[in-house]
Amino acid sequence: MAGGTISTDNLTLGGAQLFFHTTIAHADLLTATSFADDANSLGNIITSGITPEVTYIEHTTSRKGKSVKDKVAAGMSTIRINFTFDEINSTNLGRFFMGAVSAGKVNVFSSTLDEGSAMLLVDTDIGRDMVYRIPKCTVRPDGELSLTPDTWHSAPLVIEVLEYQNGDTTNGTNNATWLAFPFGRVDVSNL
Repeated sequence: MAGGTISTDNLTLGGAQLFFHTTIAHADLLTATSFADDANSLGNIITSGITPEVTYIEHTTSRKGKSVKDKVAAGMSTIRINFTFDEINSTNLGRFFMGAVSAGKVNVFSSTLDEGSAMLLVDTDIGRDMVYRIPKCTVRPDGELSLTPDTWHSAPLVIEVLEYQNGDTTNGTNNATWLAFPFGRVDVSNL
């Protein structure tokens, strides 16, 4: 087959780590090792997935009582990283309840959504590692905080990727890099 796409070398087994900082196009985002630290970690991620969503606009023509589709265009494109965490700490609860954290208490709905930058790091046991660097995004709740007594408590959040635009950062080097890749960049070479 052309391109060598059928290969067991392309199979992957491993988990995801997510990192977030409230600075858009954070300077350390360009290097995985600097950005991927405990201060930016979103904790233990028990499930995760990337969902590109595209809304299509269709055009039809009608002739002799029959409509046929003659054009399709992408109207809106978004990328979401859905994930569930089970580290129920004040920082994660603050994100879940969209609240400021003060002295171990979360002031529910007291904050707007934080915009910043993020990194999805897939460190594999088998297969290629992957790093998705996201210059601009927001983190928000995406479902219920599970309080089932016979399982670990967990809560879903979503990273919604936003388009990086000129002026989102004052760092000239980062600005030029992210203007070329306004929705981020996925690196599939080994770490």
